[in-house]
Amino acid sequence: MLLIEDVDSLVDPAKLVEDIAVALKAERVVLPRRALQVSGLWFAPMAAYVRGMGLGAKLVGIFPRGSPPVRALSVLFDAETGEILAAADGTKLTGWRTAAASALAARLLGVTEGAIVGIIGAGVQAEYHARVFRALFKPSKIFIYSRRRAAELAGRLGLVQAPLEAVMTAEVIIAATNSQEPVIKGALLRRDAVVISVGAPRPVRELDEDTKRRASCALIDSPEAAEETDDVAGLKTTTLESALSGAEICRGEIKLYKSVGYAPFDVAAIYHVYRRALELGRGRSAHLG
Repeated sequence: MLLIEDVDSLVDPAKLVEDIAVALKAERVVLPRRALQVSGLWFAPMAAYVRGMGLGAKLVGIFPRGSPPVRALSVLFDAETGEILAAADGTKLTGWRTAAASALAARLLGVTEGAIVGIIGAGVQAEYHARVFRALFKPSKIFIYSRRRAAELAGRLGLVQAPLEAVMTAEVIIAATNSQEPVIKGALLRRDAVVISVGAPRPVRELDEDTKRRASCALIDSPEAAEETDDVAGLKTTTLESALSGAEICRGEIKLYKSVGYAPFDVAAIYHVYRRALELGRGRSAHLG
């Protein structure tokens, strides 16, 4: 087993987007997601088989009093022998794979290089979305707003700290929060804005009714998204898989992508860093029994 401790140094954002697209086109089997909810925390196993990549499992929890609040462990198995190939920090991998899937969705929704990006939130997801979107779209400016930590993240990554109203004027708005009250105000969005919401399933709620009305439909990361979040309730939806296969993506006054997490993304992510670690001679061998 290869223990992969330095995930950040191994990820190639462009190649990770490609790996996620490959996983969505490949034969796969996904374990239906069931979560434990205890005293305000959410905890679930996310597992899938992806042909050509292997069997992957991630144990992930949202711990409201944790820092960071989302923590995870990812493991990759050989699908034929059962050998444990790799184990890695699933928290950082979740940040990378969620942002890479958002970048894939953004491309399908027509985002091009140079667009102004606005981010709401300053946690793990906000950081990795800033890193991936900067690498792949070379935005002319990245605004960030958060009630906490915006200044620290802006200073570390070279972002522009801004009030919420300024973020809402961006061409691409990314909501990366655990808020249970809507943070995206549809009435403030420019026409043709691309809204990306990556908050967790219920009870997280990031989009107000004006946003949903103006979007009228949504691109979603997985079939479960339509059932697990109120952010797209009542909207016509198209999955990333269908869009990659040529399905028409409905577009309203604004364009909307909603993510709640999908196990094949986790398989693609740990397969990506496992393959990169082998190529670069990185990681540490470990044996269990």
